[in-house]
Amino acid sequence: MAQKVEAQGGNGGNQWDDGSEHEAVTKIQTAAGGSGIQYVQFDYVKNGQTETAPLRGIKGRAIAADPFVINHPEEHLVSVEGWYDSSGIIQGLKFNSNKKSSDVIGYNDGTPFTLQVQDKKITGFHGFAGDNLNSLGAYFSPLIAAPPSVPPKKLEAKGGVSGAEWDDGAHDNVKKVSVGQGEDGVAAVKFEYTNGSQVVIGAERGTPTLLGYEEFELESDEYITIVEGTYDKILGSDGLTMLTFKTNKSRTYGPYGLEGSTHFDLKEEGHKITGFHGRAGATISAIGVYLAPVGTIPLTPAQPTKKLEAKGGEGGTSWDDGAFDGVQKVSVGQAQDGISAVKFVYNKGSSEIIGDEHGKSTLLGFEEFELDYPSEYITEVNGTFDRIFGSDSAVLTMLTFKTNKPATYGPFGLTAGEAFDLKEEGHKIVGFHGSAGDLLHKFGVHVLPITN
Repeated sequence: MAQKVEAQGGNGGNQWDDGSEHEAVTKIQTAAGGSGIQYVQFDYVKNGQTETAPLRGIKGRAIAADPFVINHPEEHLVSVEGWYDSSGIIQGLKFNSNKKSSDVIGYNDGTPFTLQVQDKKITGFHGFAGDNLNSLGAYFSPLIAAPPSVPPKKLEAKGGVSGAEWDDGAHDNVKKVSVGQGEDGVAAVKFEYTNGSQVVIGAERGTPTLLGYEEFELESDEYITIVEGTYDKILGSDGLTMLTFKTNKSRTYGPYGLEGSTHFDLKEEGHKITGFHGRAGATISAIGVYLAPVGTIPLTPAQPTKKLEAKGGEGGTSWDDGAFDGVQKVSVGQAQDGISAVKFVYNKGSSEIIGDEHGKSTLLGFEEFELDYPSEYITEVNGTFDRIFGSDSAVLTMLTFKTNKPATYGPFGLTAGEAFDLKEEGHKIVGFHGSAGDLLHKFGVHVLPITN
């Protein structure tokens, strides 16, 4: 049975649905005009025969883009990236197969979204359309008959016993690996993971040095199969001295660090590595892995998140924590004239993710609250921003958080200037982004549909 992923964009025009009972998408025709995507039209294979679905939208005078042709059966449509504006019209689209990607058709401007489910292909589309394409959703079918979901397997950490335990938990896949170099061994590690269409940025483990990080990023169809390493005595206790990573593409990343006296490897035939755990203090003492059988369905079915535009002034440097399953803890740094900093603790699967501090904390410290996760979640953020003496652009002066309980946390800071609210009906807030310098200049949220 195909999985239906909610249409992204507006609900103007008429609802349409090409259905899910197809074997594949074979051709995509679309055109963009001055106000966004004018129309889309898809060719499918059903029962071995090609059929062309009705045109969705209006042809008008827009110039059609070159058709995006998918050479079924060896090629299949993996994902769609898109952008829509505040009026609910799709501004731009980009199509990705397992072999190639289209150019951006239209404009990559507005609220971004992605339609993708790991280990599945797109076999149908639905949405809304009138004079333009207002929204687009998709049906996903397994690439192969889906095996039963299997709980992740945790392999014991190898190395020393000093330091505090850390655990990133199990995910769908590993996306990026960073290994911090030290004079005597591996100083730190940090990882990025994927869960469905979401990227999870793991916390930094250990203490980085001036030697910095060496890192690599895996391709979308690449996964780690083996971790090899060594450990040795460092300042009187065992610590990791070297790490090497091997993938299903027959690639070897590393070695990172220096060969030590005791060798280990972490692997299991027919499995891929989907998460890491271990022990760390000033350096990495030990590392272990989570394993999942190759080809298992994702641990967390993908749901499309939305990134709501940040509100406030134009100063500072942009930051983005990304989207998670939920928010566990909120800390708001106080300043004399505005919000000095924010930091958050999130939850992803079985993992607690500690976000970075954004802004610059002061002697006034932080005000904070903890949610009764998972039954309590944030549904709305209200705030104000204003220009203050000595600042080139407006800064946030107040933040208030509201939850489903219902409960209100705040206001934190002083109400002054222009008011804003961040919310989406039927959604919960699962991440934050914005911009910050010495104070917080902008604040925005990631939202996810409420399913329970």
